[in-house]
Amino acid sequence: MALNLRSSFWAFGCFLLCLYDAIGIVSGQSQFCSFFGNRSPGPQPGLQNCTWYQESSCCTNEEITSLFAAVNPPDQANGNCRNFINYLMCYVCDPGQSNFYRSERLTVCRDFCDDYLEACTDAILKGFRLGSRFGTNGTSFCTSLQFEVGTEPETCFTLAPDRRTLRASSGNLRPNFMLVCIIAAILGGTSASIRSLLLALTIVLLAMSMGTLGALPSDTNIQDMARAMETSLVNIASDGIQRDMIQDLYESAASSRQPLNATTILETIRGQLDNLVTDLNYTVMQLETAIRSARVDYINRGSPPANLSWLPPSVFTDADDPLTFANLNTTYNSTYQRPVSFQQSAVKIPDEAVREATASTVMWTAALDDVLPMLQQRRNVRWTYFGSETGMYRSFPAAEWPSTFAGFKSDYDPRAQPWYLSATSGPKAVGIFLDCSDSMDSRQRWEKAVAAVESIVNSLTREDRINIVCARGSYYNSGGVFRTENFRVLGCNERAMMQATVSNRQILLERVRDERPRGSPRDHVAALLRLVAMFPTGSETTCTNVMVFITDGKDIDPGHFGSRCSNGRGNSHGCRIIRLDRQRIWDEVASAHSTRNVRVIAIETGNEGSEIPGTMACQNDGVFIQMNSTTNVRFQLSPYFSYLSRLTRPRTDSIQPTAPYVDVRGLGRILSLSIPIYDIGINGNLLGVVGVDAVLDDLENTLLDDQFGLSYAFLIDREGRAIIHPRLEPSAELISDPVYPHISELELNSQMQPTEFNSMVLPNLLAQRTGRVGPVTGPRPQQRGSISDGVVFVDGVVFTYHYTALASTDYSFAFVLTEEDTDQNRLLAREYNVSQAVNYYHELTNYDATIQNLIRVSSSEPNYNGLAITTLQSTFKLAAQAFCDPTRYLLAGVPDINSVHAFFNGNATAISCDSGGSFLPDIRPTVWTTQPMQDIWINNRQPSTSIEVVWTYFGSANGMWRSYPGSRSVRSYDPTRRPWYHRALSNPPSLYATSAVYLDAGGIGKIVTLAQTIFHSKSVSARPGMCSTSGDLSGDCPCTTHTECSSNYCDRGTCANPAIAGVAAVDIRYERLATIVAGTLGGVGVPADSQCTQPNIRCLLINDAAEVVYDETIAAVPLGDRRNFENVPLGQLFGNVMFALLEEGIFTRFSFLNRQGTCQNSDYAPSVSDRDLILTAEQEDTFFENRGPIPPFQNDFGCELNQVQFQRNPSTQLSQSVSRTNIVGPCGTESFRIFPVNNTNLMLLVIEQVEVPNAFFNFNCVVFNNVVRSGGFRSSDSACTLDSAGGEPSTACGVFTNYIPSCSFNTASDLVSSLSVGLLLITSALTVRFA
Repeated sequence: MALNLRSSFWAFGCFLLCLYDAIGIVSGQSQFCSFFGNRSPGPQPGLQNCTWYQESSCCTNEEITSLFAAVNPPDQANGNCRNFINYLMCYVCDPGQSNFYRSERLTVCRDFCDDYLEACTDAILKGFRLGSRFGTNGTSFCTSLQFEVGTEPETCFTLAPDRRTLRASSGNLRPNFMLVCIIAAILGGTSASIRSLLLALTIVLLAMSMGTLGALPSDTNIQDMARAMETSLVNIASDGIQRDMIQDLYESAASSRQPLNATTILETIRGQLDNLVTDLNYTVMQLETAIRSARVDYINRGSPPANLSWLPPSVFTDADDPLTFANLNTTYNSTYQRPVSFQQSAVKIPDEAVREATASTVMWTAALDDVLPMLQQRRNVRWTYFGSETGMYRSFPAAEWPSTFAGFKSDYDPRAQPWYLSATSGPKAVGIFLDCSDSMDSRQRWEKAVAAVESIVNSLTREDRINIVCARGSYYNSGGVFRTENFRVLGCNERAMMQATVSNRQILLERVRDERPRGSPRDHVAALLRLVAMFPTGSETTCTNVMVFITDGKDIDPGHFGSRCSNGRGNSHGCRIIRLDRQRIWDEVASAHSTRNVRVIAIETGNEGSEIPGTMACQNDGVFIQMNSTTNVRFQLSPYFSYLSRLTRPRTDSIQPTAPYVDVRGLGRILSLSIPIYDIGINGNLLGVVGVDAVLDDLENTLLDDQFGLSYAFLIDREGRAIIHPRLEPSAELISDPVYPHISELELNSQMQPTEFNSMVLPNLLAQRTGRVGPVTGPRPQQRGSISDGVVFVDGVVFTYHYTALASTDYSFAFVLTEEDTDQNRLLAREYNVSQAVNYYHELTNYDATIQNLIRVSSSEPNYNGLAITTLQSTFKLAAQAFCDPTRYLLAGVPDINSVHAFFNGNATAISCDSGGSFLPDIRPTVWTTQPMQDIWINNRQPSTSIEVVWTYFGSANGMWRSYPGSRSVRSYDPTRRPWYHRALSNPPSLYATSAVYLDAGGIGKIVTLAQTIFHSKSVSARPGMCSTSGDLSGDCPCTTHTECSSNYCDRGTCANPAIAGVAAVDIRYERLATIVAGTLGGVGVPADSQCTQPNIRCLLINDAAEVVYDETIAAVPLGDRRNFENVPLGQLFGNVMFALLEEGIFTRFSFLNRQGTCQNSDYAPSVSDRDLILTAEQEDTFFENRGPIPPFQNDFGCELNQVQFQRNPSTQLSQSVSRTNIVGPCGTESFRIFPVNNTNLMLLVIEQVEVPNAFFNFNCVVFNNVVRSGGFRSSDSACTLDSAGGEPSTACGVFTNYIPSCSFNTASDLVSSLSVGLLLITSALTVRFA
């Protein structure tokens, strides 16, 4: 009886678990990985370091390998110290890290700090012995590493025993308790009656979870469902937006058509850009004069050699020393997005430099502080600096250097930076011959070779060309069996050099790391010939051809076979030696040197014989380098870098501009101008390079602010690469050095071909001419949504290219003006009406308490997640383009909210931008014209609409944004660059353009936007005689259909003005949308077996891009799992159905190469907590001011993607539904029926899942869905820029000096080679020198 009772309790417990599973109760997530974007920890059995976290870890082996490689331990650190550093760095794997790593701040326990310092007391960090500097005070030591120090073990990182214990994984895996129930009921030791009861209850629960199977609705049924859905959504959108009333505000506003003069616009833009270039040129020339003067004074004074420890802080402010900066008067500066001091410069010494060797350079360059503050007063100038050949880097203003995740300062060597390399060596083609034969697989030969490749490849810029050949050949194994091996070209282009873009460099390094030595030198000659053939010849664009030959110097096949033969252990196959033809190698290298001017850098990693690499280098005016270790690689390769800098000298007054790149200190995309400095005397050595930076935001804002309608501007460089273009990612959103596509990839016709542009415009731009081409009639692209959404083409547009060049630069720009935009609609200035309602600027909490109380600013309104809002008022916000100085606004915001409030609520004289004003002239009229919208939204909508709509807003074409309820927006928010704005413009104006689900920028969760276009006044656009041609009727012409009008919108009997005033929209919480859809589709008289509630029936709403707007599964997706609710493509869920819709012609597929896509280093993992991830607007605006010193893992990097998109086929008109039954595919068998939701861009799709494969994971289904879904796809080919060097000779090339260095090497016997043939030749070491 007792046994039965216990078994009954056990079985009943299982039933409770079964009930738990059926109703879907999931326990909360207690641990998350705050260093890795708040993802969940999990088992990582492959960890090779931090192995005590294998059972539950936040990191992967690949991540810690990458992270740890970037940290250089202090000099003279003993084994115990290195262990402590390793333990500390393992905090990134700790599954409890959310307790001690938060907001980019790491809290370390005090006892650990004491033990850490004790272990490292003899180590030297940045010239200081730690024990001498900190004594036994571990707290001070950890504070100097910018850690927080704590005492509570639960909130700080330590190695106490309780912290070393493995933590159980808190992942999202959930056991199948239903299965446990069934097993318990059948096998449990209970009575038959209890087992029967449990089985019955289990079956009931299974039925509850499965339901009865339904059938596909009929054509009539789905049309009824779609019409009901139309009624629900259109009622909400029309009542929420009140389009007609908003349109009437513009119809009654005082406005006029103002003709635009393209020449004036072009000259204005050029003037602004010329000012920027002038500032940079002036600064770098003054900096050059100052550095030369400082050098002369130092030599004339005969100053004694300096020692860093002797130098006062006024001479040597160490950018790596937090204690120095603690005593320096630094304040946060929004321009630099960090605390800086304008009183002096700071010095950075790279890890691989010999610190004391930089002392004299530090001393004499301190004189720059006399001139740097004056140079910094020019508004376009950012960092100014000097990088020396010794590795010292002095920059102004003084700023502490960023830290790594381990607390040590990140490394920075000026000699490997784009601005230094472009000034000293110019564009070059670098071909690397990498010996991948078996003899490299011992004594760290391969590891040294890989380290050399990494250092060389990472030193290249996009101006350079690169390719690598992994050389190996066939061989006989130890059993005498012939094994086939071939050399491999590691670049994407196997026949030519590739541009050394970030993406290309990354791919090359990934492929080098994936290689392992094997094979013989049999094909080394063939590999060399392939590499030599890649070098540019004649007029192709490079300054210098350099071949880097990396080998161990051995010339026979695999070492283990040679050893077998040398020891006389032959077998029936005998000893078959494959030897390198060294003479042939030398001859081919000599030929490349004489015919292609290829210079040779030979790097030996074997230390057993240097004759082969040494001869090829020294006989061909090159350099021979012997690598002894994998540390201090940059120092070991210094002869290579010095050789390149001396091979060319700059032309007279040669200021070298770089291609834009991402600033390591966080200023985003920057452009550098630099010039080399040589020592006094004719044969003076290179001293270093002076340079100055400008942020590309200044250029971008200048160009993109003149974008309206289908008109826009763009900037290209001398190679035709597009630097700024509306179809490129904004500078602020780029995460690494971007790839710049050729302009011909962006200026396309509807067949995605640049034919007219290439033949008529591009030659003039590349020749830096001034002129115009046009008018031209053809299709023009219009952005569909975000950059990755691609474009739609508007046919029959008349447009003209106006172009010119920037003086003293390699840049040209063009302004594309359409005929429709030549007369621009402008709201006219008028007197302020004191009786109208007040306009409130969006920064509500910056108003004084009286005003906040007056308009009832509250952070406790339901459904707004603690945001400070007012339901009594709307607020307005201005995008950067609305300001006279967009960059200053983006950095610092408005200086005073009271003055802004007074200007927009009174008749203060508007000051023009040329006279020092703040706002563009049409901004105040726009604010006044849109002010009555708040009364329309508050007083004219039904109460039910107010429940459904969370935000209502209007974004004007000139960058004004008015929203209700009033709330703060992030400073960088620009309505004209938001996907909802572009989606409205790319859809017919009569439709309510509906977005996919996305995360609200205001922080209230998942939302869906419905938007409509608003036009300027019809009367302004009326043109006499233009009311006769149907399809091109101007504004105010009588109409009956939308297609008669040139605006494509017939507004209450007359055509709308084609000029866009803006877009009005409403946001609906996804949860409310789901309720609306379920309620609507469940109440239209559809038969019960066809309703969406049936378990095998899925009802979806999809938009014109085949993105899911509604699906029952989206509501349950956590906010941290954005990939599975934001812009979800239909193909990701139902590949079979998407494929069928393409076959039916309902959607069309298009693809393009997105050169500025985003890829991830680690596999995607959703966030399980939103802590520190979802920020308020105020937190985002002050992020840089308040951010911590320890940056989180950067998982994203820039890459090239094959971007696949779908769009609704406008030629496929559906008068009845389209259906397909029993579609058989990898994902099962499905039937569907689809019908449009009229007056929207949506379609109702009902799917019957006839049969689903009974597999835990259907790999074939995942692969098939990826084929038919939209999104970005990275392959090894698409990740590479497949261009080779070509075109005109580079104007950036300096004067070739024909520099011939001193070159020498040691020869030694190859004992293995000699003994393998039974002859021992002992050759004494012989030094060979070449003059």
